[in-house]
Order: sequence, then structure tokens, then C-alpha cells
Amino acid sequence: MNADNPSCVIAALDLSDDVHAVAERACLLASCLEVPARLVHIVDDAAIVNPANEFSLGGLVAGEFEEQEIEAELFARRYIESRIEGISSECATLEILTGRPAGKLEDHARETGARVIVVGQPESRFGSIVKHLTRHAPCDVHIVRVPER
Repeated sequence: MNADNPSCVIAALDLSDDVHAVAERACLLASCLEVPARLVHIVDDAAIVNPANEFSLGGLVAGEFEEQEIEAELFARRYIESRIEGISSECATLEILTGRPAGKLEDHARETGARVIVVGQPESRFGSIVKHLTRHAPCDVHIVRVPER
């Protein structure tokens, strides 16, 4: 952690109904640690590009990838903002990033000097992102138990 990049708590948000619980817990932890909270959603760029052709954009012509990326980011922002009502913008900032979710969260935690990453996960299983973060994150990972999907 350096003075230019103060530590924070990252809430790793997906597009599920659990967004509010994860964001709320991240704000609570951030308050206790006296650091800012960052609500982060990663738009999976692999979901934008057609994986049928790994060496090209899978049939997308120039500009379509960027357009689909912007549409995905806008959809995510609107969805999350509608689900986190009641959580003050003074508590946290919402960031929509693009990349491979697990690796991008790990990198973002390093870049921001995160103290904790908060994720939601049903009790019966650990998803691939949670598994990756518990092994590779540069900080603690706090798991919020959420209902089965």
C-alpha cells in the first residue's frame, strides 16, 4: 500500500440478486477498517467475443466488440445500481471493468492496495472465481453466504 493508492475493501459483484448483501457487507467492513469501499463488477470479455474462433473476434466486425462491451457495461451498471439502493454513494464507488473476472479482480486488488475482497457464495459450492481468489488474492477474502441459486 502506498500513499497514492490508499487501501480499500472491494466488493466483487455479479449480476445476481445477492448484489445488495455483498455491497452492504463490504461497506460495513470498509467502515470498520476506515478505508473506502469499491463495488466492482467485471464484464467477462470472453462472453462478448464468440469463442468459436479463438484467433479472431468470432465474426464481429471492427467496432462491434467495443459496442457490445459498452452495452454490457451499461447493462451491468444499471442492474447493480437498481439493486444497491439504500447504500450511500458516500460509502462506496461503483466500478465496471472488463476482463477475465478472477484475474481482473486479483489484479485490481493489487493495484488498489485492497485489504479485503468481499464475495457472495452459496454454502453448497465454491465457484471458480472464489476458488481463484482464495488461492491468489493479495489480501483477505471474505465470503458472504447467499441463498442457493
